[in-house]
Amino acid sequence: MKRAILILVALAILLPVRAAAQAPSLDAFVATVARHWAAGDASALVELAPGDGRILLALGNDEAGAVQERHVAAALRDLFRDQETVSARPTQVKRSEGDAQRGFGELSWVSRPRGVTRPVTATVYVGAVYERNAWRIRELRVLR
Repeated sequence: MKRAILILVALAILLPVRAAAQAPSLDAFVATVARHWAAGDASALVELAPGDGRILLALGNDEAGAVQERHVAAALRDLFRDQETVSARPTQVKRSEGDAQRGFGELSWVSRPRGVTRPVTATVYVGAVYERNAWRIRELRVLR
């Protein structure tokens, strides 16, 4: 009986540790977002939307709001059409202090308007939520 209890206690301790080790890292997720951003791949970014399909979007203009995937894709395509990306790389990744299911990352996005030689640097804020066993984009903000 004691042996069975010890085995159950050991399993109760080891299983959550193993599951946590297999959870995708927020760092890897933000790096994936950076790759899609650098490629100007609006469709791939939209595929990372949460289950409700809504992403809070603010692309450097005064308008911000939670919009559905198709609107996010259209807005990103317009943004990428007007800009030539030089680079996009993660600069910061953090989990929210009070909620392990939320976090954010920042990308340094160097681009230039089409036909212009001088690059411009912006910060892309990526708000993330852990849902359906994966990190998802909850928010995208371009800060100039």
